[in-house]
Amino acid sequence: MSIRIHAEALYDSLKTVLGNHDPDQIRTKLEKELRHLIPNWSDRIPDCPGWYWFKPQGVAEPQLLLVDHGRIDTKLMADLGPPNNLVDVQRVKGLWAGPLLPPT
Repeated sequence: MSIRIHAEALYDSLKTVLGNHDPDQIRTKLEKELRHLIPNWSDRIPDCPGWYWFKPQGVAEPQLLLVDHGRIDTKLMADLGPPNNLVDVQRVKGLWAGPLLPPT
């Protein structure tokens, strides 16, 4: 059984004691939190700093990339290493998965 199924079962068992709430809002928040535990490939560009799996377009191996704020402004930048180093994530085309949470 996957973590996603466990989380949905936990929510289903707790929703009666949660009282008056918006189930869609809870599911959206749950989905956002599960994204950290179970990253899925997506063409959605990172919207927060962190470590991400990145798979470039075409035939290429996935790699871990650090996405963080730029040194001069607050634009999110991906660290591609030399020779490009920091590149605006909006310009990096491929599939993303993350951000990954650090181990506890």
